[in-house]
Amino acid sequence: MECHVTAQAGQFALDIALSTAAEPNWLGIIGHSGAGKSTLLQALAGFNTGASVTGRWHGKDLSKFENAVLVSAQTPLFPALNVADNLAVVARYNQQQGRVKTIVALCECSALMSRQTNELSGGELQRVKLARALLANPTLLLLDESFSAMDRALRFGILQNLKAYLGQHVKVIMVSHDINDIIVSCDHVSIIENGHCVACGPLNEMLNPAAHNTHLSLPLISLLHGEIKARNKGVSRISIGETLVNVIDESDLPVSHSVRLLIPASEVTLATECSTALHTNCLQGTVQSVVPYSATQSAVTIEVEGQKLAALLDNYDSRTSALQAGQLIWAYFSGQQTLL
Repeated sequence: MECHVTAQAGQFALDIALSTAAEPNWLGIIGHSGAGKSTLLQALAGFNTGASVTGRWHGKDLSKFENAVLVSAQTPLFPALNVADNLAVVARYNQQQGRVKTIVALCECSALMSRQTNELSGGELQRVKLARALLANPTLLLLDESFSAMDRALRFGILQNLKAYLGQHVKVIMVSHDINDIIVSCDHVSIIENGHCVACGPLNEMLNPAAHNTHLSLPLISLLHGEIKARNKGVSRISIGETLVNVIDESDLPVSHSVRLLIPASEVTLATECSTALHTNCLQGTVQSVVPYSATQSAVTIEVEGQKLAALLDNYDSRTSALQAGQLIWAYFSGQQTLL
């Protein structure tokens, strides 16, 4: 993917160059407020006539991408129509009447169809706007904080269903302040600061401690792959390689389903010997590296069951300087982790 966008929004100048060796289907954009994320999406959607867009994505010219659809807080609905009629107008115009039922269910809008738009909560409005965007039959879907008002379980469920529904046919660029939304859906991520792209790459590489430096705003999070082995009273028993861990799980994922476990490095406790006193999940591994993470902390990368787990140690902790590559270590974390 190659993309270069320049635009002016008042006194703010945008000059963003995105480049990835691969061709992601979902690209996540993160950055602080005012960094230029929304300006970028508006330019790609064609709403900024003074913007310059060049580049190619999956062989298509980004300046001529057919049917780019933007979903944002500013996306208007027809105030005189109820939800069902709002969706019907767009479905008829784009000859998508046969998909209305599927999309309404995907966006959890079934109970909203008879409601007026001024009666909807923020999360309900976001679901209706997403449904209407899908009925516009986009080839490029631009999502600007389109899930921010939904609770975590709802937005994760919709994101996973949306990803499966769109498949390889629709390309998505997604802006979110919540890194968990990006991790759930995106395979690549770009970080925007002051109208410029400061980092861009595959999600797994961007979450690696070695990728971190002072200007990156990604938190340090590990993604461990596993499988649900059993469920009981809201707790799933997950196999990470040969080790079993317990995770609080309110989803309806079936036993034997492959899952990803998100573990923030800040929630991992390290010990140089196994302790039965810590009644939490435990993974045994070996230290791979210890690198500076911030002025006060170091990031420790551990290999566990053939996967990488990150932890943070304070620099004043005497264990930090004592850790050596290849050293046996035990990593502890609670069962209150995000399961995808």
